[in-house]
Amino acid sequence: MIEVHAISKKYKRRRVLDEVSFTAEKGQITCLIGINGVGKSTIMKAIMGLIPLFSGKITIDGQPIDKHTYEKVSFIPDTITMPPNLKISEAMKFMKDYYANWNQKRALEMLDFFKLKAEDRIGDLSKGNAAKTNLLLGLSLDAEYILMDEPFSGIDMFSREQITNVFTSHLIEDRGVIITTHEIQDIEHLIDKVVMLDEGRVIKEFNTEDVRLNEGKSVVDVMREVYQS
Repeated sequence: MIEVHAISKKYKRRRVLDEVSFTAEKGQITCLIGINGVGKSTIMKAIMGLIPLFSGKITIDGQPIDKHTYEKVSFIPDTITMPPNLKISEAMKFMKDYYANWNQKRALEMLDFFKLKAEDRIGDLSKGNAAKTNLLLGLSLDAEYILMDEPFSGIDMFSREQITNVFTSHLIEDRGVIITTHEIQDIEHLIDKVVMLDEGRVIKEFNTEDVRLNEGKSVVDVMREVYQS
């Protein structure tokens, strides 16, 4: 389980995160929701230990973040970070050489799953195929938790459908997923838990199944109630 305990973050005088707390469990998809600038990406970077916190702490399976965190968590940012001149096959080789937990069999399976060509250069890929390649590189690590920052951003409907299919496949398996997305309709039926943020604070947290069964509401219904009230 990833546990975020009352974390706060400041950039100069502006407080970006204000005592944010939530948990994300293995085998579940936890979705961070909020408009741009509410701290979703900052939370992701904090879990990865990429930024210092003003206060609070983050634990993964009960342990504080350290260099071994990278073996347990895979971070898939909103844009691919590989050099544009690399071929997909070369990016895969880089990951294999750099990460001990790289799973080449899964990578080849995802290459076929997404119908990507290993010899295509990253800089020549469409937005949709770049997003798929980004997922391939992140999901091919044998990590117990996956962080996905806006995986559907700016891509076409058919690419979104292909990426959505990943969440119902064995490629996710029993891993814990934390995702940020504005395309709620695409994955609403797959989300287990929602953490709603506003101005760097958690304003509502709920299990989607409980809301559906007990209140007859969708995630979008709750969003309208909270953000438009």
